[in-house]
Amino acid sequence: MGVGAVSLAPKGPSYRLPWADGPDHHTQGGESMTAPPAGTFDGSQSSTYTYEPPTQSKSRPALLIALAVVAALVIGGGAWAATRMLGGGGDQPSSALPQETAAYLQLDINPSVGEKIAAVRFFQGLDEEVLETLRDGDIRAKAFEWMAEEEEAFAAIDYAEDIEPWLGDRLGLGVVPNGSDEPYVGIALQVKDEEAANEGLSKLQEATNASGGDAAEGLDWYFHGDYAVLTTTDAVGALQGMTESGSLADKETFSGDMAALGDEGVMAGWVDAEPLATLADSPLAEQSLDSAADLDPSGALGSMAGTSRLAEQAATGRFAAALRFSEDAIEVQGVSRGHEDFGIEGGDSGHVVLDLPEDTVAALSLEHGDQYVAQAYELLKEQFPEDFAEAEAQASEAGFTLPDDVQTLLGSSLSVSVGPGILDLQDDVENFEAWEVAYRTETDTAAAEDLLSRVLAMSGGQEIEQLLAKRSDDGVLTVGVSKPYVDAVAEGGSLGSHRTFKAAVPGADDAHSVFYVNVNTFEDLYLTEIPDAQTRESLELLAAVGYSATTDADGNGEFTLRLVADE
Repeated sequence: MGVGAVSLAPKGPSYRLPWADGPDHHTQGGESMTAPPAGTFDGSQSSTYTYEPPTQSKSRPALLIALAVVAALVIGGGAWAATRMLGGGGDQPSSALPQETAAYLQLDINPSVGEKIAAVRFFQGLDEEVLETLRDGDIRAKAFEWMAEEEEAFAAIDYAEDIEPWLGDRLGLGVVPNGSDEPYVGIALQVKDEEAANEGLSKLQEATNASGGDAAEGLDWYFHGDYAVLTTTDAVGALQGMTESGSLADKETFSGDMAALGDEGVMAGWVDAEPLATLADSPLAEQSLDSAADLDPSGALGSMAGTSRLAEQAATGRFAAALRFSEDAIEVQGVSRGHEDFGIEGGDSGHVVLDLPEDTVAALSLEHGDQYVAQAYELLKEQFPEDFAEAEAQASEAGFTLPDDVQTLLGSSLSVSVGPGILDLQDDVENFEAWEVAYRTETDTAAAEDLLSRVLAMSGGQEIEQLLAKRSDDGVLTVGVSKPYVDAVAEGGSLGSHRTFKAAVPGADDAHSVFYVNVNTFEDLYLTEIPDAQTRESLELLAAVGYSATTDADGNGEFTLRLVADE
């Protein structure tokens, strides 16, 4: 893996501090100073920090070698850090990054995590040599070996002598807007020995400087608490001064959001959308939009992003998420805050997904869909008043009312389910009894059936209606093609109590939306198509995928995504 594999450092014009005279501006223990080459310390010196907008340079910075180090640790260590938690004692990396940080990522880089990988079922298909390295070696040392194979600067560094003595167990990355379209980027590495860390980083700095380039864009760092924060020379003074004025860990919204996550797992991140939106025209954002455009040839995403009201909504709120591993599951849990316009009043709803047949192979559900429709409709109508006025007029002429009729069809609780008979379609697509797909909604069933009939009649779908099987039971409408399956769904089941479902969607009883797939059901369809035995073995361990999400009246949301292994 080379430096070119990482795109964390900003590209385009760089920025220098008004008071920075050269590349050797270092800080130690929260004090700023001007250091001679190789980072010699003089902790008695200090300076008063006054933030000034950075001035623009005409140079184009290269990728930071320091960020390549971090990428090596993340890819070489973080992706395999399977059971150790970031909790523990001591400060988190957020304590060494500025309060103005708008995007933050933290992870565990403890070398002992590799030893625990053998307990995680999903990784049993890894190459035995890799597993052996994880069990017996320091995965951080292995990461530096990989870097040394690709980058000449790393080849000049001895991990055991220059890195291992001081490198701690935690790492954090922060993106800090600074009034321009080129943010500061800081990497907080936990250190066990500040003096040894300075010596090791100085060697790395000398090695990178030997390769040439603009000194202002080279590797530099400051120390704050238990961390060395790596950045560029032209940003080091500003980042350190901002951190001294207040760290991200001290920010009330950040600490509250992270506390709402609970266990921060092996990796956790946080984003404040509003300040991050100031970077919308940055090269990094342009690269992200280009990638999104490649995935969206219709251009719909770009069109929506360009609308002011929707753009305002997208550029507000905060998000936090944590990645956790256990022996039998991989879990991502997240929270969102500050989206008042999307609050859901809640109230009683049927949670009809819980009563689906136990052998359901896939299910999608939504509670309070009528409320979601009302909110989305209001938002879009405000953005496109003429289009919606025309749509409402046309609907009225046809005998429909918007958005009321859509709300009736969705109801207060709905589910779309797929039964195991769907697998028989690969042999006979015209076997309608094998079309085990059903739509079930808690609503005004008579009104919903009438609406469905009129919609099909207006669209020329009378033949389709004749194929549909429909049942109304105690305020719940069930619609499908296979009558036996519609009957089975309508008569109820115990999916909510099924072991695999509960493992994949542990919060289904209270969730506003649920997605569930029993992957075991489909194994015969895809495993035989995977030639690599190790990959096939790992995928065979996957039992189910589950997702659940909730939103309260204030627009605060929570979600959980789980990949569950076989027992």
